[in-house]
Amino acid sequence: MAGITTADVTQAQLYDCYTSTVLVSLEDYGFCGKGEGGPFAASGALGPGGALPTNTGGGQLSGYYMWGMTPVSEAVIQARGDGGDRQAASDVILVSGNGGILDHHATLILSPHPKGA
Repeated sequence: MAGITTADVTQAQLYDCYTSTVLVSLEDYGFCGKGEGGPFAASGALGPGGALPTNTGGGQLSGYYMWGMTPVSEAVIQARGDGGDRQAASDVILVSGNGGILDHHATLILSPHPKGA
């Protein structure tokens, strides 16, 4: 619906209720193949300066928990350029959320640029 592909995404803020959720989300979005989430993460792609900086504020598991809104708040911080030492490229930010027993899912795309820019 957003008219983009994973190649357009410059960072991801993924709901991380469990460590495995991030790996499964990366695979399901198509950033890597099924079963390749672990090696993709181990490659350094998700860290600062990586190809897809992910959960730049530490996510819920390492940063803070804001009732499921942690990925959204960090994406807004990044889109505004207010990330300080953890600021990453923020042209297109993919934000994920899920609930239930991983049976409900939502995706939000944020960008500091006007549509079409």
